[in-house]
Amino acid sequence: MKQSILGLLLILCFSLFPNPVQADKGKVSKLTDYLEKYLKQERIPGASIAIVSKGETVYVYNWGVTGEDEHDVTSQTPFALGSISKSFTGLAIAKLEIEGKLSLNNYISDFLPELQLNGAESQITIQHLLTHTSGISSYDGLKVADLGIEEHIELKDTAKRLNGISLTHTPGAVHQYSPANYLILGAIIEEITNQKYGDYMQQHIFAPLQMTHTAANETKAINTGFRTGYQSWFGFPVKSKLPYDNSGTPYSTITSSAEDMTQFILLLSGRHSDALEASIMNRYTERLEERKSDDYYGYGLRHTLLDSGQDIVWHSGSTPDAHAEFFYIPEEDWGAVLLTNKNHIFEEKSLPLLKQGIIDIMHGNEPENIPRYFPISQLVLCLIIVGLFLWTITLILKRKKFKKRKILIIGFLSLMTGAFIIPVLIYTLRSPWHSISAFAPDFAFLTISIAILLALNGLLCLLTYFRKASN
Repeated sequence: MKQSILGLLLILCFSLFPNPVQADKGKVSKLTDYLEKYLKQERIPGASIAIVSKGETVYVYNWGVTGEDEHDVTSQTPFALGSISKSFTGLAIAKLEIEGKLSLNNYISDFLPELQLNGAESQITIQHLLTHTSGISSYDGLKVADLGIEEHIELKDTAKRLNGISLTHTPGAVHQYSPANYLILGAIIEEITNQKYGDYMQQHIFAPLQMTHTAANETKAINTGFRTGYQSWFGFPVKSKLPYDNSGTPYSTITSSAEDMTQFILLLSGRHSDALEASIMNRYTERLEERKSDDYYGYGLRHTLLDSGQDIVWHSGSTPDAHAEFFYIPEEDWGAVLLTNKNHIFEEKSLPLLKQGIIDIMHGNEPENIPRYFPISQLVLCLIIVGLFLWTITLILKRKKFKKRKILIIGFLSLMTGAFIIPVLIYTLRSPWHSISAFAPDFAFLTISIAILLALNGLLCLLTYFRKASN
């Protein structure tokens, strides 16, 4: 009798408070339709998505092909994680901290005396690096990021490229997202452990978590099946020829599969106590820096609030040819990973919207439509190029009709504009040219074309002026 009453009570509870992320057939069908529409619309060549709820993988979806050899994507296909790599570097730091090998109050100079930042190396702490409050600007960080360094050099040698920079803020004062912070953390890990970053991560992080298709160096990544992705030109995928950057693993170039990333979500849910001690996880999930109201940064993890008021732990990541997202909602004990192999800086807003759409569907709500990407900036540059080309033809055919003073002014302005257009763009975007070229290759190509046409116009005008002056 008591068992019958208990059974009725359980049925009543589940009917009143249904599991918000139960992957029933209706949700599965809606998810699949939503994902397919997005992937077709955004022309994503390959993607892998997995959802984990209450310790179980409840949904898996694979789409398309890899770059290079165009193998079919599976749940074991590795993708570049981008800045999600920082989440793994943060985990390694938390582990070393619990083991007593470092403290958040240690300074850069305690481990890397050769890194000289105009005295700031003795003011910037491990915590400042973790929370992007070191005072190292995003621009200075990007100057040492995505350099395509294929050699297996020590990370401190790459970090030394920062020598001589000046901080833009006092350490601890302002959150400035910069890859340099996690590059330095990677160098510190190597210094403390006397191991290459990739070797340490493989032995102490990936292997214990049974992440068999995850790697932090090019050789291991290729051996586990990683292939480069696609850069976007006017929204269309073009196979990337950019090299793997071995110096970028602490902040960007770790590779992993959706299947392996479900293990990481299980770790965040507390279900990998056999791999990493609870004390490490308690430290790892701490919130260290409040960026703004209800928005925190910790050990390479972001902590924010959903519109529903629930906490969400997450991070996004992008490389020139890949874009990824993962999240975990502790109150509901579920999360997901989204891996794609195409990227462009102007298209990066879409994947977070897809993430929100998945959350909406799993909560039984209607997802918002994701706006289709349209390359307006590139088309504007194309129109400018056409205009400059026509103007060049006009100069050639009708240069004799221009007055000397007028053609001199036009020539001077054209040369000056052509010479300064790229430096002005770098200053405006606060990004070095190699980053612009990698993350927006079509935009960079069109900008260079405009600069060349302007220079050509200027030279034609000056040549015409001096010919007139000699007559």
